[in-house]
Amino acid sequence: MRFFDNAGFEPVASESDAWNRGKYIVDGGGHCAACHSPRNALGAEVASAYLQGGNISDWYAPDLTPNPHVGLGGSSAQDIATYLKTGTDGVAVAAGPMAEAVEHSLQYLTDEDALAVGTYLTALSASDTPAPKAASLAETDMARLADVYEVNCSACHGLDGEGIEDMVPAFSANHGLLGDPTNMIHAMLKGTRAPHTHAAQTAAGMPSFAWKMDDTQVAEILTYVRKSFGNGAEAVSPEAVGEMRDALDAR
Repeated sequence: MRFFDNAGFEPVASESDAWNRGKYIVDGGGHCAACHSPRNALGAEVASAYLQGGNISDWYAPDLTPNPHVGLGGSSAQDIATYLKTGTDGVAVAAGPMAEAVEHSLQYLTDEDALAVGTYLTALSASDTPAPKAASLAETDMARLADVYEVNCSACHGLDGEGIEDMVPAFSANHGLLGDPTNMIHAMLKGTRAPHTHAAQTAAGMPSFAWKMDDTQVAEILTYVRKSFGNGAEAVSPEAVGEMRDALDAR
């Protein structure tokens, strides 16, 4: 009664058919804002921060605006369409609830509808989230953590953070690494799996490192990744890792 507006979709005459179709899908059947918008104290979506990212349980749904730092800045409508249909745009790979959405729903969009979603999202106004401040790590720590990365991460994510095309996310030029670190921490502690789609048959899996690394070690390697490969993001704290370890009951 307080927040629901029972109104049907009204096309915007000044916009293209593709834009209107994309908005209809995003706001209607796709209900993207249910995850990708923040919520107020009563659980309603914050309209002023539409699609600017939101927490969903132990995952984070990132900014879908063309923000050049933590959003879809640099992604074309076709990049977005490819991601929706396959689970990857060649850099990022869907995981967690988004992997489920791709595997069980979004991969079945028509090519036209997937492109319409991309057309609409790329036309949004970018959020005003500023570029993150790069973590400060001593050269000795960077050298030490480079060895830790090579031993534990490089087999899949590559020595240069290039990932494996259509299977494993790249760390280089991946905006998803620069904002809220929730998803990175979750993946380290519980592992995760990419979606299985008709276009990308091999759904690569990430193992849990909770048994192997303590909170400080997990925080350090994530901070290293967020500072390397052309990235610059804030440090991940051991306290944040510890809180999620408890929440996920990650041994």
